[in-house]
Amino acid sequence: MKRKILSILLCVMMVMSIAGCSKEAASEVKTETYTKVAKGFGGDVTVTVTLKDGVISDVKAEGPNETNGIGSKAIEELPKLMVAANSADVDGITGATITSNAVKSAAKAALKEANGEVETVLSFTPGTYSGEAYGNTSTIVVDVTVTEKEITDIKVAQQNETPILFDAARDTVISEILKEQSLAVDTVSGATVSSKAIISAVGNALEKSGADIDALNISKEKENVTPQEITKTADVVVIGGGGAGLVSAISAAEQGSSVIVLEKAPFLGGNLTVFGGIYNAPDKEKQSKMEMSEAVKKTLETAINAEPANEVHAAAIAAVKADYEAWKANGSVGLFDSASWFALQTWNSGDKVANKELVDIMCNNAYDGFTWLENIGVEFNDKLTQGAGSLYQRTHGAVKPSGSGFINAYVETLKKYGDKVTIMMETPADTLIMEGKKVVGVKATDKFGNKYTVNANNGVILATGGFAGNVELRQEYCEGEKWKDLSDKVLTTNLKAITGDGIIMAREIGVNLVDMDQIQLLHLGNAFTGSTKGVIPYKGRNSDEVIFVNSNGDRFVAEDGRRDVMCNAILEQEGGFYWMIHDSKNIDPKSAEAENFIKGGYLYRAESLEELAGLIGVPKENLVASVNEYNKYVETGVDDLTGRKLLVATIDEGPFFAAKRVPSAHHTMGGVEIDSETHVIYKDGSIVEGLYAAGEVTGGIHGGNRVGGNAVDDTVVFGRIAGYNAANKK
Repeated sequence: MKRKILSILLCVMMVMSIAGCSKEAASEVKTETYTKVAKGFGGDVTVTVTLKDGVISDVKAEGPNETNGIGSKAIEELPKLMVAANSADVDGITGATITSNAVKSAAKAALKEANGEVETVLSFTPGTYSGEAYGNTSTIVVDVTVTEKEITDIKVAQQNETPILFDAARDTVISEILKEQSLAVDTVSGATVSSKAIISAVGNALEKSGADIDALNISKEKENVTPQEITKTADVVVIGGGGAGLVSAISAAEQGSSVIVLEKAPFLGGNLTVFGGIYNAPDKEKQSKMEMSEAVKKTLETAINAEPANEVHAAAIAAVKADYEAWKANGSVGLFDSASWFALQTWNSGDKVANKELVDIMCNNAYDGFTWLENIGVEFNDKLTQGAGSLYQRTHGAVKPSGSGFINAYVETLKKYGDKVTIMMETPADTLIMEGKKVVGVKATDKFGNKYTVNANNGVILATGGFAGNVELRQEYCEGEKWKDLSDKVLTTNLKAITGDGIIMAREIGVNLVDMDQIQLLHLGNAFTGSTKGVIPYKGRNSDEVIFVNSNGDRFVAEDGRRDVMCNAILEQEGGFYWMIHDSKNIDPKSAEAENFIKGGYLYRAESLEELAGLIGVPKENLVASVNEYNKYVETGVDDLTGRKLLVATIDEGPFFAAKRVPSAHHTMGGVEIDSETHVIYKDGSIVEGLYAAGEVTGGIHGGNRVGGNAVDDTVVFGRIAGYNAANKK
């Protein structure tokens, strides 16, 4: 009996145990996590999807390099939408298409892996397909050829982007897409927008072939490569492959020296790639065929009859007077000009802050630099003009757009020296190598993490550009009474790579810095990036035929004033921007450029001022009143509101146009101190043996304002001196 009772108890216990286990098993939830990476606008976007019993319980997205306030919204908001929908098929964030697509592609790939789906094999319908996307300033059209299993060819059929930058983006991106058979390739730093547009255009073409675009957007795992420590040696080491660096390299190579150029970006040219393509130099032959108007005479005579501020000013005036009197005595005709007049105008325009000796060197050697440029292949237009902000009709305009004419000539010239010149791309320098107080080389790291020790037998040349793109340096040195806020809300016209690296390296070894408080803002930055991309195409006229209105539709500053005055006035307006208003006398309404800028959001067009006001969100009555009032000032010749002097043409011929512009950090006039031979100077006034500098990395040449067109003069004149002296250890 006892055995029977014991058996029953054991059975009951077993049943209870099994029931308990079943209940526990039933309460277990299967949790799985999957992570995938896709390419966003700024770089990799990592998405981690968590599933509980097959249901999306959490999505995390990371994209630290996506645009703040635009791409970052997609990073923050899309994961929530996916959890709510239990799906990766959700609407993207308006204005953040590329980042949105990256988040969605990565999430879809993660869900495919969760479902046990194998990696997608490339599959296309064979043929050639066309795709397009908007770049910086134009629509980019590509033709993509595929077989059933492979992307075999990509050609750009149409574009009107910035030369050099687009070339670098095209060559690199297309090569990587073909190599990786993927759209998840890196963009070219400094040409991100063009790079992304090429990728998008290729993606749009491949979509027509039936390809799985989500799969093509997933980043492939990269092989880990162990960085190496490498030593190189040359007679002259040039830090920076922009205008000053390339000129210095050519100058050193002309002396028979071996040269290594270290360039931070994936392309050469620096800010030359985005400048206006102008060079200032008196030209006796061309100017003899030009007219010297009464207004120009008055400008000259006012300057040479001014009360001298000091002995330096008095000597400068005397030099110009002597040149002018000699010109008249010789019975010269046309437009008077001379190196001394060029120098006085430059020095005066910089508020007499600059080192007059350096100004004289630049201006005295400008024409020789011009002939040197022509000799190495830079083509210039026959007619001299007065470039924007250049003060006088001594501006030589390059035939090729932007700085491409200069850069192409520099690169082709360097190629002639063969293996005597080595150019190392995407290899930024970070430290100057010292032996006591002498500079003997530089440390650098390339994009793969390889560490370089680059020794210089004769000298190192700093040519890294200014610091307009370095917010910390701007605020440290330039904020004050003149510029109250130079935080990151002030964008820059400069390339991403131009961040004052040479100045920082020089400061670390005790070099003296001069004029570091002097920075130039340009009022023509676009509201998206701060660059001058999308500047309005003029029909033979200039910006003197426009007005500026604020967000209330009111004029607030003389549009022909100094750049610093205009920029400060703009920054004081609500939102820190203005609308540039044009009519069809100033812009060709049917031009391809205008259409491109409208498509890109740089430009708005309307048949009436009232309609235009509606498009840009300003009160209609205010905009109409501002234009009407300005037109009256043009008729009377007196601007009672702002004191504007240049009243050229009324604004009354539709269609009308508006462009949103902002002040952008443009040029930094301060930097390392140099002497007349481009030797860099220590704080104690002694020369830094083995170290030279040229270009915007230096201070003392432009003073309080850099004259339009003088930036290239600076790089050519002082780059040639630096290269020659470094090669010869002078």
